[in-house]
Amino acid sequence: MPIDSNVRTRPAVVPQPRPSAPAAKAAVPAAPTGHPQADRFQPAAPAAPAGNTWSGDQPLSEARNAHRTNTKEQFQAALDSGANWFEGDVRKEINRNSPEMRHDTGHEDGDNLTLHEWLTMGKASGRGLKLDIKEGDQMPAVLAELEKVGIPEDRLMLNLGFGDMQKWGPEIRKRFPNAILAINPPPTDGPVKAADAAKMVALAKELGGPATFVVRHDLLTDGAIQTFLPAGTVSVWGESKDPVKAGEDLRKRGVNGVVDIAGPHGNSWGDKVDAVKNWVKTGWDKLF
Repeated sequence: MPIDSNVRTRPAVVPQPRPSAPAAKAAVPAAPTGHPQADRFQPAAPAAPAGNTWSGDQPLSEARNAHRTNTKEQFQAALDSGANWFEGDVRKEINRNSPEMRHDTGHEDGDNLTLHEWLTMGKASGRGLKLDIKEGDQMPAVLAELEKVGIPEDRLMLNLGFGDMQKWGPEIRKRFPNAILAINPPPTDGPVKAADAAKMVALAKELGGPATFVVRHDLLTDGAIQTFLPAGTVSVWGESKDPVKAGEDLRKRGVNGVVDIAGPHGNSWGDKVDAVKNWVKTGWDKLF
């Protein structure tokens, strides 16, 4: 058969060996922190289920707060929940001169985390982190630990009493300009009214940056809400027999920040027995 000279023939394709993928680098374990809970903590992959992490572009109205995460047991329960914010309380350790996570002045049930452990584990979890500073004299250690652990500012909220925020707010703003400051009411014997709210707004404007105004839900007046709204978000906390309905009613009134309403607790016989045991344990530790 004659060959058509106008037809081009393609050279045979010789398969070339593909370069092998580079070997995966072995994970380098983090250097020990000296805090057992943080050193043992291994976040799941991913660190949190989709929708349970937090970033600064989300509105605070989407926050689902785990109100107490002070102990290892509480922290694990929060990890297993749908919360995208973790709240912890900071006090000086009862028999050591360093901060730990503890709500009450005395002992609590469970294995309390140190501040370093809580921050390290919280950072790895991907959640928003709210520190409720119960003792203002712990602020130097708190600020130092925050810088040491490197908490992203858009996932950080600092909650202090009105007087402590006046004292420490400027330093917080200097070192963490994009953290959320939770502004609490000045001392008052009753509901938070427009005049109280105006003082909170003035403090927030003086400090600058992101802020939310935090009031116990049953003390929040409509006058305070209207004073807050042009200056920042309104967040609430507390207890209710019907937390869902309470939250819905607050949203209708204009609350646009964190709604952290729990059911009643601490009223059972078992809770009272535990309180007595912890009181005895606290006194023993202070003596020895």
